[in-house]
Amino acid sequence: MVIPIFVILLMALLEMALALNASLAVNRASQHGAHVAATAGNLVGSDCLVLESVDRNLGAPNKVGNVSEVVIERTSLVGNYVDLRQRWQRNGTTDCLLADGSSVEVPYTLIEATYPESDRCTVLNGCPSLPSSPSTVDNIGVTVRYRHDWVTPLNGALTALISGEEVEGSGGGWDFEQRNIFRMEPTL
Repeated sequence: MVIPIFVILLMALLEMALALNASLAVNRASQHGAHVAATAGNLVGSDCLVLESVDRNLGAPNKVGNVSEVVIERTSLVGNYVDLRQRWQRNGTTDCLLADGSSVEVPYTLIEATYPESDRCTVLNGCPSLPSSPSTVDNIGVTVRYRHDWVTPLNGALTALISGEEVEGSGGGWDFEQRNIFRMEPTL
């Protein structure tokens, strides 16, 4: 009688540890992506550099394919106001030309484009020639949306225990969303 309860508690502990790891990894990927966005500024291909950084910094045991969306946005420094955004959804592929003339392919498709790379202000005194530009450099945020699937059969075991019905597969999981914001590196 004690062994099934112990096994369920052990699976719950393992599942929560993996979910916490996923949440921290998504935050780290968002942070690295925002840092790349802040340093790349308005260079050609900076969005693709951000997307590559997010994928590269997700880390094992998390699955890069579970990233559903990456949003690059001009926002206030505290994040309570979003002005413009580039929404990249993980499906299809996009070929990007980078500032050094090379190209890279990313597994994302642009689905909302109101904050193109050319409209990002990196000038300390502001960019009055750009549409709706603030009076100084932009604050740029990167939001990463990630789906963490159950790793253990805990979901199925709990459903079977509560309802008395056997469940095929574990299914379920959690959706994580993390956003980090940096001030763009200014050019003089």
